[in-house]
Amino acid sequence: MDRRTLLALFGATAALPAWAQGKSVLRANPFRFGVTDVFLHDGAIHLWQDFLQSRLGMPVQIIQKSSYQEALEALRSDEMEAAWICGFPYVVAKGFVRLCAQPGWHGQPWYQSYLITSAGRTQAHTLADLQGDVFAFDDPLSNSGYLVPVVALRAMNQTPQRFFRGTFYTYSLHKVVEAVGSGLADSGTVDGYIWEILHQKRSPSALKTRIVAKSTRYGFPPIVTRKNLDHGLHLHLQQALLSAQNSEEGRRLLQSLDLRNFLMPQENWFSGIQELVEILDGTHAPIPLSKIYETA
Repeated sequence: MDRRTLLALFGATAALPAWAQGKSVLRANPFRFGVTDVFLHDGAIHLWQDFLQSRLGMPVQIIQKSSYQEALEALRSDEMEAAWICGFPYVVAKGFVRLCAQPGWHGQPWYQSYLITSAGRTQAHTLADLQGDVFAFDDPLSNSGYLVPVVALRAMNQTPQRFFRGTFYTYSLHKVVEAVGSGLADSGTVDGYIWEILHQKRSPSALKTRIVAKSTRYGFPPIVTRKNLDHGLHLHLQQALLSAQNSEEGRRLLQSLDLRNFLMPQENWFSGIQELVEILDGTHAPIPLSKIYETA
C-alpha cells in the first residue's frame, strides 16, 4: 500500500467520531437522555448514566421531564438526543422521532393499562361500575393513563366530563396509585408495569388498591431518538441497549427497572395505540368496549 493510500485511509478514520471508531474517548458535548413518567425511581438515574456513559464512550446527561409534552418538545427542539417515552407520544411524534429500543418486561414488548380502585371496593368489576367517581388520570399523552380509558368511554357513548363526578391529572403513574390508595380519587388508570412492581415491592399505596379491569396488550413504552440525530450514533445507542444484559452496568440497570432485556423494536407493536389515537381524533370508528378491556 503506497503512502498516499495510507494517508487517505488515516484521514478518513480520523474524521469519524470516537464512538464510530470503537474508542472510549469522551467527547465534550454530553449525550442527553430524557426520562419521563415511565421511570420508576430517582436511584436509577445514576444507573442509566453509568450504563450509557460506559457503553457510548461519552459524557451522558440524564434529563428528567415532568410530562410527555415536555419530552417531545425537547426532542423536537434538539435539546435531547433520546428519551424513554410512552407509546402514545411516540405515535403522535413519528415525524421527528424514531424507535431505538423496546424494553422487555418479562422478555416481552407488551404491557396493559389497569383500571384501579380502593382495595375494599369489591363490587367494581368494569369501567361502567366507576360511573360518578372522582377519577385520576396520569398525563394527557399517556396511553395507559389517559388514552385507553377515554377511548373506552367513547365506546360507551360517554366522555370523562359526563361519566365521572370529577377528574384530575397527577402527571405521575405512581401518584395515580397514591391518589386512589389514599382516597383522594375513587378510581384511576395506571400502567400495569408500574402497578405490578409497586405491589410486588409492597408499596402501602398499592396495597390499598385493587385492579378493576385490564386492557388488551399494547406496545411497551419505547426508547426513541430524534430523527435528525446522526444515524451512526442512533445505531450505537441501539446496540448498547440491545446488549445491555451482557455488561455489569447493563444488568444492574435492568434489575433496577425489573426488565429482562431490551428488544429490537417493531412498528407493528404500536398498531393498537395507533388505532386508539385515530379513534380519539375521529378518523377511525369506535371499537367495542370488549376489544379494549378485559376483566381483572
